[in-house]
Amino acid sequence: MSAQSLTLVLYPTPLSVHRLPPTGDNIRAVTPFLAPTTLMNSLTITSSELSLIVPSPTILPNLPDLKTEAGWRAFQVAGTLDFALVGILASITAPLKEAGVSVFCISTFDTDWILVKEDTVEEARRVWQNVGFNVLDHFYPQEVSCR
Repeated sequence: MSAQSLTLVLYPTPLSVHRLPPTGDNIRAVTPFLAPTTLMNSLTITSSELSLIVPSPTILPNLPDLKTEAGWRAFQVAGTLDFALVGILASITAPLKEAGVSVFCISTFDTDWILVKEDTVEEARRVWQNVGFNVLDHFYPQEVSCR
């Protein structure tokens, strides 16, 4: 897969990234905020943290030790990426590094998501278009399924 064949699709809603200690109480508290009808949310749990990414309009309960970084926008790599592909994320993030655009990346089973701060969305779009990526403004799925 070359840069010219990559398509990045801008998710229409601002996102917030939240961090909490990885306790059972915190997991139970945030799970109801994961909406299967939302185009993008993510929950990652490690031994040292619980990271939650949800649309910015989402209001979480007042939890102790909650840290929030709001103002992110997400670009999805369109399509399903084969696990054997090498360097996809590097080819996407390297041009942004050169332009001084900070990124927060998430990989799922099917694809990659690149989050940039809202004030750098247009810069990211310009940089990617200059290296030959297709960048689409919005993504509205025909339907959202909860497999």
